[in-house]
Amino acid sequence: MRGADDDSPSSLLTTITKFLDSNVRLTRNLLYGIGFIGFVVAVKNSGLTHIITCASDIPGSFIARKVRVRGFVEAIGTRGIVHVQHRPVLNIVPIKWRPKSHVQLELALVDISPPGSKWLQDNISQKIIWFQPLSVSDSTVQANIFQWKYILPQSINVMLVGKGICKVKDLTSEQLTSMSLTEEKLLEQLLHQQMIASEKERGMWQIKDKETKGSIISSLKNSLASIAHFCRKVKRKITKK
Repeated sequence: MRGADDDSPSSLLTTITKFLDSNVRLTRNLLYGIGFIGFVVAVKNSGLTHIITCASDIPGSFIARKVRVRGFVEAIGTRGIVHVQHRPVLNIVPIKWRPKSHVQLELALVDISPPGSKWLQDNISQKIIWFQPLSVSDSTVQANIFQWKYILPQSINVMLVGKGICKVKDLTSEQLTSMSLTEEKLLEQLLHQQMIASEKERGMWQIKDKETKGSIISSLKNSLASIAHFCRKVKRKITKK
């Protein structure tokens, strides 16, 4: 006859513990299996093995989670379009079976110039880069592109504007109000770097004559207007909170 406390939680725990102790090999294999399944799920959710063959293959979760994607720059096209072959960090599919990928990237919020396009050609063509997609259209990805310098990733978008090679793209009020938080932070960085470049007369901001000076002042006014609109938008968000 079973005792009154045989069905108690402590009794059940004791039974399970004795079973696991007497089946050490089974317990170890079970733990290995659980760990492997957890690893597979984590890798899948990280996007490290997801194959991107074109812009439309980029999941919306990549944008929301700020995932950075690894790629090989095949060529720099017209208007500074960066043609990239996606190369996942974990290549679980053999190269010969992997679909050919071709992703077209545009430097987000940057008005690319001929010197900027040449810089891209000279510095990142045929090299590995990382890109963080910010928005996706049918054929191109607006992205923040990174290259590794020493041990840290450096934003090429911010670098080109800071060098005075390119300037911040002129945005409409509708584009400014529809920006994501990530895009707003990038825009803030770009405008800050552009202001520094103009103050130090780097690249295109070098003043050579009155006509050029007038053009620069006009560009700066547009940039300052964008900054003011951006600040008002941030203030409205803070006020609502």
